[in-house]
Amino acid sequence: MSDLWVQKMKTYFNRIDFDKDGAITRKDFEGMAERFAKESEMKAEHAKVLMDSLTGVWDKFLSNVAGGKGIDQDTFISSMKGQVKDPKAKEVVEGPLPLFFRAVDTNEDNMISKDEYGIFFQMLGLDPKMAPASFEAIDTNNDGLLSMEEFVTAGSDFFMNDGDSANKVFWGPLV
Repeated sequence: MSDLWVQKMKTYFNRIDFDKDGAITRKDFEGMAERFAKESEMKAEHAKVLMDSLTGVWDKFLSNVAGGKGIDQDTFISSMKGQVKDPKAKEVVEGPLPLFFRAVDTNEDNMISKDEYGIFFQMLGLDPKMAPASFEAIDTNNDGLLSMEEFVTAGSDFFMNDGDSANKVFWGPLV
């Protein structure tokens, strides 16, 4: 995998390590789901589905990486290298993305505006002022809105694409 891909995975690791303890655990995925549900005022049934999807990523694919314990960054990247080569990886990567889309689409008009994308960044613990540049990079039809398809494609490409693409900023500026 390329250096850019590794940098993307480091960025993602940084975003989902909610408690910033240097390890990804199930608790981080729970925290992400809880924050999304709370900040977006998500309906209870959607919040449960989001929680199940995100913790399912941990339960099905990451818990085995470190024997159910926390995964440090190097172990995570090593594991992701193997995961993205798996034919089922795209399905797993894309699974939670429609739920994130619903969480970010706070006015439920089936589109994400620049303001709503700023809320997404805020939910990730980022400065919402960084969102417009990322938004514009992944708004492939340049209509000022993100459709579900654009959102899922960008999120999936972030993980699956070893090369450079506009979608590298899906989770914010690379670290």
